[in-house]
This record gives sequence, structure tokens and C-alpha cells, in this order.
Amino acid sequence: MGWTDFEWLTGAEPSPDGTAVAYVSDRSGRSQPWVLPLAGGRARLVEVPGSVRRCLWRPDGARLLVVVDPDGGEDHRLAEVDPDTGSVEWLVAEDGVRCEVGVPHGHIGLPYSADSALLAYASNARDREVFDVRVRDLRTGDERIVLHGDDRYLPMGFSPDSRLLLVLRLHQNTEHTLFLCDLADGTTRPVTPDRGPAKHQPVAWLPDSSGFYLCTTGDRDFLGLAALSLTGELTWIDAPEADVAGAALSPDGSTLAWGVNENGYTRLQWAPVGGVARDVEGLPAGVAVTEFGLDGHVLRFTPAGDLLVQLGRPDAATDLYLVDLTRGTARRLTDAGAGLPGGMVVPSVLWTTSADGEAVSFLLYRPPGATRERPVPLVVTVHGGPEVQSLPTFFPLVQELLARGVAVAAPNIRGSSGYGMRYQRLIYRDWGGGDLADLAAVVRRLRELDWVAGDRLGVHGASYGGFAVLACLAMLPDLWRAGVSECGPSDLISDIRSFPPTWRKRVRDWIGDPDDPADAAAMTARSPLEHADRVVAPVLIMHGENDTRVNPEESEQMYRRLRELGRPAELVLHPGVGHEIDRAGLAATTDLIASWFVHHLG
Repeated sequence: MGWTDFEWLTGAEPSPDGTAVAYVSDRSGRSQPWVLPLAGGRARLVEVPGSVRRCLWRPDGARLLVVVDPDGGEDHRLAEVDPDTGSVEWLVAEDGVRCEVGVPHGHIGLPYSADSALLAYASNARDREVFDVRVRDLRTGDERIVLHGDDRYLPMGFSPDSRLLLVLRLHQNTEHTLFLCDLADGTTRPVTPDRGPAKHQPVAWLPDSSGFYLCTTGDRDFLGLAALSLTGELTWIDAPEADVAGAALSPDGSTLAWGVNENGYTRLQWAPVGGVARDVEGLPAGVAVTEFGLDGHVLRFTPAGDLLVQLGRPDAATDLYLVDLTRGTARRLTDAGAGLPGGMVVPSVLWTTSADGEAVSFLLYRPPGATRERPVPLVVTVHGGPEVQSLPTFFPLVQELLARGVAVAAPNIRGSSGYGMRYQRLIYRDWGGGDLADLAAVVRRLRELDWVAGDRLGVHGASYGGFAVLACLAMLPDLWRAGVSECGPSDLISDIRSFPPTWRKRVRDWIGDPDDPADAAAMTARSPLEHADRVVAPVLIMHGENDTRVNPEESEQMYRRLRELGRPAELVLHPGVGHEIDRAGLAATTDLIASWFVHHLG
């Protein structure tokens, strides 16, 4: 038994007849659809070539729609699969073209019309830098572009009468606009106001097609749950001083359920439409809802009115639960962590204050046996994004480090989601600035703890987190004894120039304009490669060779520079691996990283 002996599952969808649940799991060794009967019995594999990122039922229940990554390069293809025979019909499988049926990397957005006749999806086939919205008539095979994009436009769902298609323009993670495409007359119009940055995340159409439910900031800092009429009237349902990260409407339109983000944990609530809200009971504490349904944490109702929850917990693998809302009971449907050891550590939530007065929270994991008399080393692990959140869910590396006597801190520095729009947008055009000040503040707070060996700290991260690692080692060199950077940018300008095509419209406002001399100078000054001569701590640099989000050259050029300078560095490249986690190599990678820190932190 080890910390990688678990099943990773995501994106559960109840079947339209209520007899089964489909979800994506890596139980077979790669991400594939599985169908689990709700009446009992074993889940059944539905095998598809490539790695499946998302699966959804067609409303008639006859097919599963799958979003497939053939090689880790994230040029997603679309296919319909017969869940009984396993036969695969490719709908879009063009080399170099990326398709989406909702928000990239998320699990919101429903692509079918209610009668299963129409399929909406986004594609960059016409112009690699933007997403157009296309609608295909599955009865005839006819297809048309209903919205010619000049940015990332993503279909979110047909109205119940199939006349309108709701479309999200996702310019930034904090800059959304919703549009209505009228499929009868071919017109498109915005349905949310353009009054500056705002979030609008659709939930479900009203049964009479007169509007829809959504999680929106409106003019607020936090996401709330509301109903928006097609005439623009917004009616709040729940607007707390915390983010309502997602919601669901029962198939009969009678019941709403939603999740409020409280320090990363989800407080689930439900109510009859127009009724009084009450807490969802019967579940352990954990993460049930994330913005856009990232990592599959999205709520779904079964036809019978039960709530399907994908629950992540710090001391257990992520599992599926079926909740009877009126009785306040929950039935666990899966046992994804059957092979895991016991004795997992649950984090506490601590806060500190950054140099400019910003409050910064972090999850702190304390290994057994850590005392004032026997202080332990600690690794700060920085999440990617940077606009996501360190959440109290199971991570193999965290538990592996704890089992080896190394504490872990997972901070939510500026730019993190879950703390309001203002805080999230502080990272824009400031990579390598205030974020590093926040990490330095976390270190100061950690050194106040008598059970932490403050002179034996490591730093780890992937993607943006990998950039943060390299920046910490180069610009805060006195704080660290070792680091591990996974798929991290080392030079902001070269990183931007190699971005995926569909990211290019957002770069100037997100990070900076590489063609503007002032921006270019600022980005160079904040790039770890520029300060490689200041690195003193040994660093392990890792990268997937098929990564299309961060060019592997970002890791290779940092490694070359460090070796030229005589600095202690190692480089590990993973053949055939993209930007996301390589499950086949997870055990070896987890052991390598943990061993690196144990060796160098003492």
C-alpha cells in the first residue's frame, strides 16, 4: 500500500433514466469513462482511444459524449460512444484543432439540446487563436458556425425550447460576458452588462426558457447565486460574503443546490425554488464544488431528485456520494481510496499578513511527532493557475512528505480564487511581484512555529507554481534549502510567445505585452532566468515533453543556465507526457520529489 494506490475519478453525470452514473477514472491506467449502476454492482469500463477529459450523457441516454486528448497536447477531439457496445463514432478528430463542450479544464456547460438533436461545441478550426461556436444537427450531419469568435467563446447550454444557445465569452478568469445566440433568426446579443470585470457562470435554464440561473459577481466582489431573466433582471437567491462556487437545478426545476466556499471547504445548501435554504446533511467535511467545476467538483441531480456529489477530502480519496436531501442521508457510491494507508493528516487553516497588508491564508499539515523538541523540515507547495485555490483534498505528495516527517504548507497567495475578485486580480501583470511578498510572509509566519525547523524549508510547485518555485529560489534565495519545479516558466517573455494559441488574446492584461518595451523590461526583471546567478539551493526541474501550455524549453533553459553557473540542478523530462499529471508515472514522480526534499532538507 502506498499514497499513489488510489483511483482518480472526476466529472460524474447521472444517466437520463436515473439508473447509472458515468464518470472518468484512471482505474484502467489511463483516463476513461466508467458506468456505475446505482442499484448496485461493479462499475463498467467503456474504452475509448486516447485520454478522456470529460464524458456526458446524451439526453436520450443512448450515447456518451467524450472529450478526448489523443497525446497530452490538449487538441481535444469529440466522439459519441455507445455505453453498451463500446462502439465509437468520431464527430471531430482533426489534427491541430481543439474542441471544447464547456469551459476548458472544467465540468460545466451542457452541449446537447433537450431532444438530443443538436450538439453545440467550440472549435478553433477556423482561427487557431479563438474559439468559434458551432452547432451540429445530429440527425442530418449539417453544421454551422453560430458565433464567429474574436476570443474564447464557449457554449453553455440550449434553452429548453431549443431556440436559444447561451454562450460564455471567457476573456480572463475574472472577465466574462454571456451571449444569447438565437438559432431561429441567427442573431447574437449580450445578456450580461459590460461594466468592467465580472464573473458569470451559468447553472441551468429556467424551465420556461425565460432566463437562467447563474453564479455571478454582478457588481459584487464575491460570486452569488441568482436568476437572470432574458430582459436583464437579476434576482439574488444567495449572496453571502463568500463565493457561491457552483450550483445545480433538479431536472423537474423544483429544487436548487449550491456550494459556498468557506476557507476551501464547501458548505452545501439546498432549497425548493422560492423556498427557505437549509444545509445539506449527511456528508463529511470536504470540497464538493469548485468554480467552473474544476477537477470535476460539480453538483448534479438525478431524475429522482437526489444530489450527486463528488467529494474531495484531505484524509481520503475523492469519492462519489448520493444524497437524499429531505432525509439528510448520504450513500457513498465509490471506494477510490481502498488501497491507501490510514493515518492521513488533516490540515489546519492559518493566516498571515503580507508586506502591503494583504491577508494570506494557507493550509498547514503537521506530521505526527513534530514538537518543539524535535522540529521538522517543511515544504511550501504553491498551486498552479495561478487563479485556482489550494484546497483541503487528498494529494499523494503531501501525504508522502508527511509520512517521511516533512511538514507541508499550501498557501493561497494573491491571485488565488475563493477570496473575491479583487484578491484574484492582484496577480494580473504582477507575476513575480506581490506573489513573492506573500510567500515571504508565509515563511515568516511558519518560522514563528516552534515545531517547524525554519532553516530547513523547501519549495515546490507545478505550472505557475513551478514559476513561483524558480522565482523563490532566484529572488528569495536566503529562505530555501531546496526546490522542485514542475513544468514551470523561467522567462515570462519566452513563455508568453509559446503560449497555446487560444491564450494569446488575454496575455497583455494577464501578464504583460512582450512587444511593449516597458512591459518587456518589467517581465524580464521578474523572470527567474534573469536571476539564475542568485540561486544557491539545489533544484530539481521536471517537465513533460508534450506540454503545450508551458514549453519544455522553459525548464531546459533554466537548467542549462544553472549548470553553466555551477549551481546544483537536475533535469528530468517525461516523454509522452503533457502538462497534466502523468498517472502512469505518478508513483515514481512522488517518490523522486519526496526523496529529493528528505535528502536536501535533512
